[in-house]
Amino acid sequence: MPFTTINTVEVDARGFVCPSSLLVALRELNKHKDGLQSGIVRVVFMIDNHESTNRICEAVKSMGYAFEVEEARDGYFVTVFKIRSMKDGYL
Repeated sequence: MPFTTINTVEVDARGFVCPSSLLVALRELNKHKDGLQSGIVRVVFMIDNHESTNRICEAVKSMGYAFEVEEARDGYFVTVFKIRSMKDGYL
């Protein structure tokens, strides 16, 4: 199976609180929808508000994407990517 390069899109949403941070996230997810769904793009949100992190993760989950949250010194990184399945050839 050939290797696919995954492009990372970084979105700095620090300084925003909900609903502004959620709207920024939804705009970016829709903008990169095709790449996310094909698995060639992942989107990393930099967020400094805990409540915004929770709301963005809820939205991402309801859209059918996977996500990981990493706590950083000055906030959080939420990485959004395609859910892998056996159909994709790996988990």
